[in-house]
Amino acid sequence: MNYIARPAWLNQWWQIGVMILMPVVFILALLKGNQYFSPENLRVVQVVIVGVFVYLIAVVIYRRYSWAYKIDNETIESREGLIARKVKSIRIQDLRNINVNQSLVGRIVGVGDVEFSSAGGSGIEVTFRGVDKPLEVKALAQRLQGHQPVKPADA
Repeated sequence: MNYIARPAWLNQWWQIGVMILMPVVFILALLKGNQYFSPENLRVVQVVIVGVFVYLIAVVIYRRYSWAYKIDNETIESREGLIARKVKSIRIQDLRNINVNQSLVGRIVGVGDVEFSSAGGSGIEVTFRGVDKPLEVKALAQRLQGHQPVKPADA
């Protein structure tokens, strides 16, 4: 059984929300900006709005497509980066702790971080950031490890 994932789109809900608002702010600046700004300053405001919009698009796409996570029968692996690459992995047989971290918003939208550590390492060694259904990811890792976990509660 293989699990392959990337960070969930909903993990970046606030960046996407701001991105959706940026065209509205730009249109408002076009329609009402000359009441509050000189023409030169209005151009600066418009450039800043477009710059923030483009930056947010780049961040959301980068995070979505430069991070990848995999669990197979032998390893748990996290890959980060497009040009430079950081790969972290733990063998299933060495897995000792699995932690799930979810904020209030993360619980509402069903995303969270899953942290894995092994007996040989100190601290968290592999983190799956912002994955869908993190409790199910934890349960899968425990099943592969040989444990039969209790089905996670949705509460």
